[in-house]
Amino acid sequence: PWKRLAAALRDGVASFRAGDFSVRLAARRDDALGDLVDVYNELGDVLAGERTALRRRELLLHGALEASPAAVLLVGTGDRLLYANRAARVLFGGGRRLEGHALSDLLAGVPEALRAALETGRDALATVRLPEGEETFQIGQRHFDLDSRRQRLIQVRRLTAELRRQEVAGWKKAIRVVSHEVRSNLAPIRSLSRSARTLAARGESERVGELLDDIDQSAAALQRFIEGYGQFARLPEPRREAVALAAFLEHLRRLEPFELDGQPPAVVLEIDPGQIQQVLVNLLRNAREAGSPAGQTSIAAATDGASATLEVRDRGCGMDAEALERALLPFHSTKPDGSGLGLALCREILEAHGGSLRLSPRDGGGLVAACRLPLETGER
Repeated sequence: PWKRLAAALRDGVASFRAGDFSVRLAARRDDALGDLVDVYNELGDVLAGERTALRRRELLLHGALEASPAAVLLVGTGDRLLYANRAARVLFGGGRRLEGHALSDLLAGVPEALRAALETGRDALATVRLPEGEETFQIGQRHFDLDSRRQRLIQVRRLTAELRRQEVAGWKKAIRVVSHEVRSNLAPIRSLSRSARTLAARGESERVGELLDDIDQSAAALQRFIEGYGQFARLPEPRREAVALAAFLEHLRRLEPFELDGQPPAVVLEIDPGQIQQVLVNLLRNAREAGSPAGQTSIAAATDGASATLEVRDRGCGMDAEALERALLPFHSTKPDGSGLGLALCREILEAHGGSLRLSPRDGGGLVAACRLPLETGER
């Protein structure tokens, strides 16, 4: 009997190897061979359960990919397509199956801008003209090894609808802000004008002069807002040049006093000095207006070899979590007479340089504004 049982175990293992986990043995033995049969049956249960779970996950992933609005392509060795979801089939193949086709053949029929972006093998944006109108695509590409074979995952997502939605939302917000500012300043001007006319009719010229001063102040506030809004909308491209960081900070101290936290690194920035000076002066003035005492506003400089970070540190009133989250949004201000464009303009300038602006609470009270800037590469 043990020979037949050993043969059954051998056949069962062969079934496992072939992917059939349903074979079980029914031998009842109270010895080591019986224990081996029990282990075999338990192993079959485990393998069957894992395959069921794996199949369930595969179905879930397949369903998610098929329902995704983004086109997904998996490219294997020889530039052959291993997988294409429904959106990819519609975008690249008119709905037909694409597996097995060469990616180069597939790209031959797409617009030049989209083809060029896909052929780079990197993340990119491409704007193309389609029969239904202009469309912007976001392209994400990742390379990885699977079973020692190089594979490429490509995701192509339409952005035009989202960009248009954000553009409309931005215009609506801008219109609301401009309308509010104009109404807020025109209402007192009209009221003061009527009062001045009444006083002039009574011959009270001295009080008329006071009202005219108030009208002038309201008009000046409106003019400052409109000029700030125009500056934000017409921000020029940065005119980059090599600028030594230490000398730049020394010049900045003469415009707006601050303390230096440590010796700045001996690096050269690749920036538009006028624009970056505008950013740092604005941040330093914000610190002073937030109540940071004289001598307690400082700048600390550091570098990671690819960029430099300038941290403006103050001991002012700081910002709570909600204010920090909204501080860099255009038209948002915590000041009663603020336009909400200062910090947004700072971020816009830094991002135009390939840098960034990040705000965070300072330990012990106050705020830290971290400005990341590119170092000189010699490739201008």
